[in-house]
Amino acid sequence: MEVFLDKGTMEFLTVASEYCAFVEKARKFTRKDFVTKLHKILALTYLKMTLLKDDPEYDPMDGEPEAFLSEYDYEHIRGIVSEKLGSLDHFIDITHAAMYDGETEQMEVSQCIADVYHNLKNFAENFRTGSEESAQASRAELIGDFRDTWGPRALALLAALHTFVYSPEIDDEEDEYYNNTNRPRSTGNSLLDNYMDSYRQRS
Repeated sequence: MEVFLDKGTMEFLTVASEYCAFVEKARKFTRKDFVTKLHKILALTYLKMTLLKDDPEYDPMDGEPEAFLSEYDYEHIRGIVSEKLGSLDHFIDITHAAMYDGETEQMEVSQCIADVYHNLKNFAENFRTGSEESAQASRAELIGDFRDTWGPRALALLAALHTFVYSPEIDDEEDEYYNNTNRPRSTGNSLLDNYMDSYRQRS
């Protein structure tokens, strides 16, 4: 794997792992700290990703990356991030690189964070425990997906986080609902938790 453990790949692997570890610990931070630190980590991640180069000698037929994350893992991350963001978890517009006609799609902030996490976590796990072939394939896939999907999502997310960090309307306090000590405990099922939260807020 020497060819792929160049300086640029190792630096990106470091910041990608830091992003994943930080998002996984979202509940340990105040909302303001979470948003502020995520803004910095994501900006660095995006920068390091732009420095990775395609390997002209890599053949996609040489192997496939392993998929380490399940749908439950994805929903778990999205759920804890949405819980931390509270009212900041709104929909943002995303323009994909392939959408030259200017069309956009809307995604929640927490969904974008989880999507970037999904790409970076699989990449990091392939390098940590996967075979040489799967690590090579994961690197190639990550670069391709960055151009077309998670790169544009990261940019839209950075814009939203920038607004959160520098807007005078965003104070240091959590939403009152999320500070309520009587808030029901998580069931461990993020889909059910999100449904129940929405139900309670409508009541």
